[in-house]
Amino acid sequence: MLASFSKTFEEVRYINTSANHSATPGEVFPWSSYRLPDSIIPEHYYITIHPDFQNRTFTGRVKILLAVLKDTDHVVLNSKNLQVREALLLPLPEHHNQKQLSLRLQESVQNEQVAFTSSTTLQAGRKYELFVSYTAALSSSFSGFYKAFYRTRNGTTRMLAATHFEATSARKAFPCFDEPSMKAVFSITIIRDQQHYAISNMPKRTTVPRADGLLEDHFLHSVKMSSYLVAFVVSDFASKSTASKRGTKVSVFAPSEQMVQTQYALHAGVKILQFFEEYFQIPYPLPKIDLVAIPDFEAGAMENWGLITFRETSLLYDPKISTLRNKLWVTEVIAHELAHQWFGNLVTMEWWNDLWLNEGFATYMEFVATNHLEPSLCAEDQLLITTFYRALEKDSFRTSHPISLPVRSSAQIREMFDVVSYCKGASILRMLHNLLTEPIFTGGIRAYLKEHSYGNAHQDHLWQALTKSAVEAGESVNVKAIMDTWTMQKGYPLVSVTLQGRKLKLSQSIFTLYPQSDTGFLWQIPFTFYTSNSTVVISHLMKSKEESIDLPHDVAWIKANVNSTGFYRVSYDLPTLRVISRQLREQHSAFSRSDRASLIDDTFHLASQGTLKYSEAFSLSLSLGKEKEYLPIRMFVAHMTRMLSKFAFSRERCVMQLLKKHILSLLRGLMQAQRWDDSGTLPQQNLRTLLLSIAKGYRRLPAAQHAERLFHHWMEADGKTQLPRTLRGMVFQVGIKKGGDREWTFLLRKYIESTSSTDKVQILAALSRTRSTRKKKWQVA
Repeated sequence: MLASFSKTFEEVRYINTSANHSATPGEVFPWSSYRLPDSIIPEHYYITIHPDFQNRTFTGRVKILLAVLKDTDHVVLNSKNLQVREALLLPLPEHHNQKQLSLRLQESVQNEQVAFTSSTTLQAGRKYELFVSYTAALSSSFSGFYKAFYRTRNGTTRMLAATHFEATSARKAFPCFDEPSMKAVFSITIIRDQQHYAISNMPKRTTVPRADGLLEDHFLHSVKMSSYLVAFVVSDFASKSTASKRGTKVSVFAPSEQMVQTQYALHAGVKILQFFEEYFQIPYPLPKIDLVAIPDFEAGAMENWGLITFRETSLLYDPKISTLRNKLWVTEVIAHELAHQWFGNLVTMEWWNDLWLNEGFATYMEFVATNHLEPSLCAEDQLLITTFYRALEKDSFRTSHPISLPVRSSAQIREMFDVVSYCKGASILRMLHNLLTEPIFTGGIRAYLKEHSYGNAHQDHLWQALTKSAVEAGESVNVKAIMDTWTMQKGYPLVSVTLQGRKLKLSQSIFTLYPQSDTGFLWQIPFTFYTSNSTVVISHLMKSKEESIDLPHDVAWIKANVNSTGFYRVSYDLPTLRVISRQLREQHSAFSRSDRASLIDDTFHLASQGTLKYSEAFSLSLSLGKEKEYLPIRMFVAHMTRMLSKFAFSRERCVMQLLKKHILSLLRGLMQAQRWDDSGTLPQQNLRTLLLSIAKGYRRLPAAQHAERLFHHWMEADGKTQLPRTLRGMVFQVGIKKGGDREWTFLLRKYIESTSSTDKVQILAALSRTRSTRKKKWQVA
């Protein structure tokens, strides 16, 4: 039917409407809501797409099998920037001499919808087939069906066409019911020329040669899924494949000159896929999964079911240039997108207000999987830096919002893809995991996924599954009551701790960097702590504004929020804080590195808020004179950098000099002990890069001069000598900042010659450090 239906189309007039929904003056669009009506649902799409690379356009044909749930005269679905040429509606089952239904087309530009109005009522309980033919331009943005380009080593520019549909851009490639709850089966056909290769969500069923010399690729029917997960790529990429233990074909696609950089992604992809199959106790349901490096890509990656697309730096790992930090990033992104194959694809949020269920969970699971695959990369430290502390920072502003928030337009949906959904979502799931324990948490997650497979869910479904898992384990816990306090209101608490003999007094209030009313904010807080007498972690669920805990013995101090598992800050009474500061100076190993980092971060944030004097925060920081770990030093440097920027803006140079002296007094010994190589673990490498980057800002230290010598030695050898991989970026930046036209032109040539996306990013960052305003303008032009 699909190959020939265009011959029987009834031609309709395309009407370009205004934002008031009227097709012609006085004619009103039949539907006023951004959400689609619930009178019709799609069951199966048959989509044919033909990209025209020469004219940078594409033509499309779609047949949609519809089930009518309520009597209606209208088929309302989503469409954006598509020029509809023909449309036809047929009732099913087909009868001899049955006539097609007459249709009238209207469009709502504001709500990105089209309506096909029938002269005959569509009856509840019956099924119909809607046929639509259309044309559109290949998008110049990074959404919908868009064109992308890359350059080969010999300077040739190649074009490809790829899709990115999340959240509301499938409607830019084909008319569809573009809402996550309107799942359907998709059958994709791509028409292409012979020098290109097409891939989609499912394996290719057959390729049919056409009389015009083109090829027609037919792909297998998909599983039932949401429209934003549909994907197809037409390119001249090469690929490399292997198989998982269960026989799932795993492939990596990239430009042929970059195939040497795909081996790690292939290895990690298989291992992580197998890990999640075991963790969720649900086999990956498709026969294959492709990982594709897209040269022009806005997001880090996109979890299309069976065809995951990536920014090049998120998938490619060059053994000669890439660092352990790059390896960690690639591992995390692959793990994030593979986690989505279950949490997001197999079970999808009902509407975008619960986006955090997809993104928060995938963000948390990327660290769980990375820690399993590459424990030496210390994924837990990375989680704290890039997720936990980042979320605390963002959520302390008045402009923050609850994790779960009503959204009613494409613009509002796009705004949900932020730090709150990803990072706060991951942080509160980690907190819940720690509260419930591993067996209860994983048991609940598995039950949730099995119950809602190929369907949709909202956050209460997850809370119900986790509560049931806890009850089955003999624990009485109301997960919804706890978690609603974290998802339905913005912000997070500051827990104030007062130690009075054997009594620990707690009080909670909202933490903000700016004055805000504390009225109405109350959380159920999984409060954890240990004491100066014992390393045993004590847990207490704090439900009231003020509570107290009886201690069995007198203690000198307590450390609350153990390893930053809770999404809150802690303020200690002054005597306790001073005892903690003394303990840090005398024996900082009494606290874990993550606890030392949280003490620094909390005290400096409390000082910036005005709750605590800066003298107390600086007193606590004196312990860093003995610190050797990256995480606490990283948090300290972040606060010092922020303060230096603030005082630089206000031109208070005396204060800036005092801050720089304080940093130097604490870290000088470590700075001078650093070697210019790539030795050590990832945290040690990160620490070396951080310290040498700081050291090059001090004239009394030789770091800048050494980096400049390394750059010129590398330049004299035409880039053929080996620079320390972890320090390449810094060496490039110093070379450009202290150099002139010759250095800048040389590095630009290396950028053009490089096929490593990692290398290109470092070079671009360095080129922008030039002192030439003209060159800076040229870069951003």
